[in-house]
Order: sequence, then structure tokens, then C-alpha cells
Amino acid sequence: MPATTPYPLNSPVFALQLAYLAVEQQPVDSIEAQRLEQLRQLIEAAPDTADLRGFAEAARQLLGPGYRVHCGSSHVWINRDDQPERLAIVADRYTTAYREWNSPAPAQRLE
Repeated sequence: MPATTPYPLNSPVFALQLAYLAVEQQPVDSIEAQRLEQLRQLIEAAPDTADLRGFAEAARQLLGPGYRVHCGSSHVWINRDDQPERLAIVADRYTTAYREWNSPAPAQRLE
């Protein structure tokens, strides 16, 4: 995350968030996989923050051209330019549970 951000890292209004990256589509090649892993490591090393928008610029820089990065205070979503489906999302681990593309489907409850 950048050293400075226009958004408050610790806000008295918003609860702190524990950011994580969920890659929702299989990487197209080893370069994309490596860049996504670098982004994951950067996010995991960051302290809790009240606003996840600071990760948007880091995602833009790491991924480079060919990707669209959008953000709000509690999400950063990443798309490939040529695909409408989301590639990955940065979200708050305390309030969300996005799944990785290769994670097993949740077990169904039998009633």
C-alpha cells in the first residue's frame, strides 16, 4: 500500500478492515499469476485500514496495462480489459468471504 493515501487509514467513523485478495478466475499465464501473487503479498503485509482504496493504485501498478481497477472504501475489483467478469477482488476478511477460483465448492448441508 502506498506510504501516503488521501483516505484515512484509521478513521473514527469506519471500522478497521483486514484486506485480502480473492482471485476469482484462473490466471491466463505465469506472468499474471506472479503479479497477482505479488499483489496478494503486498495486501497481506499491510496493516488493517478503514479504507481499502489505497490498494487500487498498487493493483494498477503491479498489473500494468490490460486491466481495469475500480474501488470503493470496502472493495477493490479488478477486471481484464477484454472480459466483463471480475478477475479478482480486494475485500475485508471480517465481513466477506469471496472464494478463489480453484477452491473447492462449499459442502452442501443435508436437511
